Amino acid sequence: MKKGILILLTAFIATLFWACDDTLSVIGSGLSQNDVAINIDTTFTITGRTVRVTDIRPKTTNQLLGAIEIPGFGYLGSDAVCQFLPPVELDTADFNYTDVDSVFLTLGYARGAFMGDSVAPIGLTVYPLTQQINSQITSAFNPVGYYDPKPIGSLVFNTSTRNDSVAMKQSSRTVKVKLPAELGRKIFKAFQDNPANFANGQVFAKNVFPGLYIKRTFGSGRMTVVSSTSLSFHMRSIKPTSVEGKNDTVMAVHEYGLVTPEVVNNNILTYRMAPSLQADIAAGKHMLIAPAGCEMELDFPTPAIIEKYQKGKNVNTVLNTLTMSIPVDTIANDLGVVPPPYLLLVLKKDRDEFFAKNKLCDNKTSFYAKYDEASRSYIFSTMRSYLLDMLAKESITAEDYTFSLVPVQVNFEQLVNTSYYSSTVQYTESEILPYILTPAMAEVRLDKVKIRLTYTTLK
Repeated sequence: MKKGILILLTAFIATLFWACDDTLSVIGSGLSQNDVAINIDTTFTITGRTVRVTDIRPKTTNQLLGAIEIPGFGYLGSDAVCQFLPPVELDTADFNYTDVDSVFLTLGYARGAFMGDSVAPIGLTVYPLTQQINSQITSAFNPVGYYDPKPIGSLVFNTSTRNDSVAMKQSSRTVKVKLPAELGRKIFKAFQDNPANFANGQVFAKNVFPGLYIKRTFGSGRMTVVSSTSLSFHMRSIKPTSVEGKNDTVMAVHEYGLVTPEVVNNNILTYRMAPSLQADIAAGKHMLIAPAGCEMELDFPTPAIIEKYQKGKNVNTVLNTLTMSIPVDTIANDLGVVPPPYLLLVLKKDRDEFFAKNKLCDNKTSFYAKYDEASRSYIFSTMRSYLLDMLAKESITAEDYTFSLVPVQVNFEQLVNTSYYSSTVQYTESEILPYILTPAMAEVRLDKVKIRLTYTTLK
């Protein structure tokens, strides 16, 4: 009977936890103050260290193109290599491969999706890949030997907005790099000769077209986040009509190659840390810098938490919550570089596999938290299952409580549930990626980290 009462009571008292004092306390609640106690312990401390990260696995369809020097942050430059997902069908009913009139590499980006000077000119040069790139490459990938050094296209562009009314209403922008028509004819003919080579991105890259290397070759002062990349085929065919001596010109534009999650898209990053940040790290400050800058390793006080819990519990004890709040400070800089939007907390031994296998958080060995601007902190509120697993082990080692703290981007899928009376929207995590969208940095205040253990005992 007591156990049944305790389970019901735990749900009832859950709303009281955050209102309690931030010290070790015992608070009576529920049916009788003599029967039930909520135990709250926030006396734990955590240690950690900054770890320099020279490469990450940015498996994303976004391309970060450009270069920028930010006082207080450092220099960041980015190029890209990418494969393309081919179409299942090409329009062979109306066109032949000889009808490919021109081909463009189309780069699309959201309005305002840049950091730096909008009028700063950035030059891009496009090279064809000569062999298939491996899906395991990282941001430190060296493309030398993978591409033909003879360029097939180039462009100088900026992101400034035109003042006409049409441009002001547009939510996105595109830039187009003209590529040789011969490239399009080769791809189109390959489909006519053997459509099986267009079965998927891997077969297409191996047998038809390995992809492109997009290199920044001119300018600095801006980073642009390209959210869509495609190959646009402009088709033009002259066809005779029923009227003698007269022909029709048939024209069309088709997207015959897309950068999607199914193919390899990799940002090649170069980061040189600002001397002021190097000095702060040398002085013992704890830093998070993205992309491909610094992460942290944390020694979570699991042994101390288990010891406190074992001393305070009895046979009728229920573990309620284990949470951790990590406060951060912003770092002075000239372009408003702010803390990363999300942090991943994952066991260090699992870090590389987490990204290599595109995993999601299981709330046992991996967790994520969103940056809360009001409190300037990240709150990991779902660590209960982790502690339960640790309590079930006969012994634990450093491998069980050494975590990596990584700046990440969390993407979501939207699910709409509609009934006759109402409609609700549910967001579910779809992927967690190393953060690359813009420069980001923060100082982690380990001295102010708050770890809160709560459990209920029935006497």
